[in-house]
Amino acid sequence: MKFLRFSALVLTASLLLTACKRDTEFTKITEFRKNNIAMTGALNVPQTPSTALGTMDIWYSRETRILTYTLNWSGLTGAVTSAGIMGPAPAGFASASVLQSISTTPIVRCATVANTSCGSLRGTLLVDGFVVTEENLLAGIYYLTLRTAAYPATGEIRGQIKFD
Repeated sequence: MKFLRFSALVLTASLLLTACKRDTEFTKITEFRKNNIAMTGALNVPQTPSTALGTMDIWYSRETRILTYTLNWSGLTGAVTSAGIMGPAPAGFASASVLQSISTTPIVRCATVANTSCGSLRGTLLVDGFVVTEENLLAGIYYLTLRTAAYPATGEIRGQIKFD
């Protein structure tokens, strides 16, 4: 009889332990972040010979459906005339579709220059599910470009919005 009780207790305990999954197995990823994404003329289509360099930090929350980005750059041929998030187009391809025109007003220029050839910019993009979809965002087929007077069409530097 004691053996049956002990066996039942061991069986019950083993069932309970194997049925319990770790909390991490139930947790869905709701936030995505990537820092120091390169922005260069070589990433443009067609490539530009610009020696300007930039970085992009991105963060996306599935709960709010908002992409937040921070750009830093230096060495542009002149002031930023316009900026935009473009797509869909994977790296190595161009898109004529502007998903969001970014105002140049909030650009913070570097203290060492008189124009915005060096600076930083922060902004957000709503992933509305129609024009900008979460699937495309997480697949990395949107990009951000900075335009100057020397490169008004495709931009002087480009950075692919990619989380991997």
